Amino acid sequence: MAEIKVNMKNRQRIAIAQKLGQPDRIPIDFSLASQFNYLHGWLGLDGRRFLLDPAYVLDAQLKFINKFQIEGTLGPVFGLAIDPTYFNAADIIIKKDTSPWVHGHLNTVEKLKDFIKNYKEPDPWSAGNFPLICNGYAYFKNVLGDLIGAPMGMLGPVDIATALCGSTNFFIYAKTEPELIHSLLEKITDFMIKNIEVREELFKPDNHDFSIYDDYCAFFNRQDFLEFAFPYIKKVWDAYTDKDSIRQFHCDSPLDHVVDLLPEMGVNVLLMFDPKNDIAFFKEKIGDRVCLKGNINPLKFLRFGKPEEVKREVKRQIEAAKKEGGYIVSTGGELADGTPDENIFALIEAVEEYGKY
Repeated sequence: MAEIKVNMKNRQRIAIAQKLGQPDRIPIDFSLASQFNYLHGWLGLDGRRFLLDPAYVLDAQLKFINKFQIEGTLGPVFGLAIDPTYFNAADIIIKKDTSPWVHGHLNTVEKLKDFIKNYKEPDPWSAGNFPLICNGYAYFKNVLGDLIGAPMGMLGPVDIATALCGSTNFFIYAKTEPELIHSLLEKITDFMIKNIEVREELFKPDNHDFSIYDDYCAFFNRQDFLEFAFPYIKKVWDAYTDKDSIRQFHCDSPLDHVVDLLPEMGVNVLLMFDPKNDIAFFKEKIGDRVCLKGNINPLKFLRFGKPEEVKREVKRQIEAAKKEGGYIVSTGGELADGTPDENIFALIEAVEEYGKY
């Protein structure tokens, strides 16, 4: 096991920025709990063991933190192996060299109709691979104590539905069978709320913070987003969070057509990455209500750029987003496999140079 050298000052900066404040310096969060592909390439990890052995995962994350001397969100890494499994309508594909993936069963209208007709709500204590979360968290908590937060986050209703149906099928069904899709989303959302209640009882978080990760919801146009995404995501947050909660929303899709709706939906921390999401535009539209987290391109700059290009891009993002606080440097999505060490160091150095308030 690698030695634990967590940067508490960076954690404190993150906490201040999430509340739209101005820490002494812009914080960085590499979201290590989603970094399978990068860590796999960096350390030659086995995806099968990575899913099932939390000690293996924690050791890899601590090696990253200790090398780069910067914080990343710690926790077990499951890819898509957890939330879609609750409904007994997807196969989880686990391989040595990739994070877990999903093959959904609801790939015809007839199968979706049958699923809705015969649906029995799963047990929120034991559904699918939920016990993996419990076991992984228990290990991390035993080793890290208060350094690890409770796993209060899930895929969003649309992402779970697309995993069960297949993304193309889901969006076709939304147009051709909207009542079926609403019924599916209602069942997913209601189960999410019950599973959150179980998590609260098991993990006893010290706040009502909750994160939702839903990349596919922004594939909808504005009208369909308001019909098929907004009410279900909002319902989850309304059921658990309060006015002081961190409600982090992760979406890697272009969001400019719905950006103004995000605060009303419940978002107050937006973790994003898509090259079309211009940080200056988002700062202007919602920066007084939502902490922005991102938006350094993990491929163009961190994987394939030169250190000086990384530094210029980090400077540009900081200058556009740091005004009056509420900004965290991140890639949004994963670091790419093969990202050079010198580019990660360049990002950190650029934040140290340009990120002071």
